[in-house]
Amino acid sequence: MAVVAKIANLISSQALNKRKFDALLDEVNSVYTGLLMHNNVRWLSRGNVLQRFVDCLEEIRLFLQNEGEIEQYPQLLDVMWLSKLMFFTDICQRVNELNVKLQGTNKTIIVMIYLIRTFDAKLHVLRNDIITRNYKYFPNLKKKINDLDIHGKPVEETVTEEFISVINSSINEFSARFSQFKELSETLKFIMYPDVISFDKLNLSQFDWLEIEEFEMQLIDFQSSSTWIQKFIETRYELELIETERLTSNISKNANNKILETWNSLPDTLNCLKKLTRAILTIVSSTYACESLFSEMNNIKDSLRNRLTDDSSSACILLKVTSYNPNISYLSSNLQQQKSH
Repeated sequence: MAVVAKIANLISSQALNKRKFDALLDEVNSVYTGLLMHNNVRWLSRGNVLQRFVDCLEEIRLFLQNEGEIEQYPQLLDVMWLSKLMFFTDICQRVNELNVKLQGTNKTIIVMIYLIRTFDAKLHVLRNDIITRNYKYFPNLKKKINDLDIHGKPVEETVTEEFISVINSSINEFSARFSQFKELSETLKFIMYPDVISFDKLNLSQFDWLEIEEFEMQLIDFQSSSTWIQKFIETRYELELIETERLTSNISKNANNKILETWNSLPDTLNCLKKLTRAILTIVSSTYACESLFSEMNNIKDSLRNRLTDDSSSACILLKVTSYNPNISYLSSNLQQQKSH
């Protein structure tokens, strides 16, 4: 990554080099107009920068050769280094896909855990793809791996073993980082499947403030009622429609509101069940909303609006992030028009 960032900065940060490289891309009819600069703050920067670098690799070599700089970057002629670059690019693209899915609002903790578990399972598939050397899920690596044949089979085995080691480390990291969520996976399902989940499967150690004995009795009462069972069957069907709409049309509806609405309709005699549900729904599943808020704040209070008071800035931010949609026609109809004198 350090070499890629250095070359990208050499080409893109200097005006003359950038114009020359852009002209070269235009001459070879490239679909790109330049390289991307790496930014550690942006989530998707690394994967996008690497992919653009790989796509423009031949043009980069030609540019550095014309400028007499190719000797300073022997890695661009090293087949083993290039194979590792291709692998790194493919892996970062997979992580980018996960990052995009984790972004956005109105996602319950169950949805986030599902995405993490799915990616964890995909890592095992990626590892098997490297072991079998099919490279079905590594398109960039597949194009370059054949060049290792000139170095012999032992070299390819060494490189693939290193790739497998990287994926194994990722699997272990995911397993360790999200171990607590695995322990609570059955408990978190309670908000959607209270009619079928068994009390013995619930891990309530993190909810020691809950009255466990009363909770168990209320759960029995709840699961014995056909009315409440049918209500949650209908709720799950509606949540399924919301999720389908989110995946197909990219329209995000707040599934939390639907779940909360269903639970609020239950009588207070089931208050222990309702308390557990509210505790689960208030678990912060992502920092996306917080980071988006800081981005909006940077756009609102820029260098040209540095005299905004704190109250004015707060009002602007609330207007930017609120989901409230005012009825302008109704509000304007109640106001008296300015009459001319």
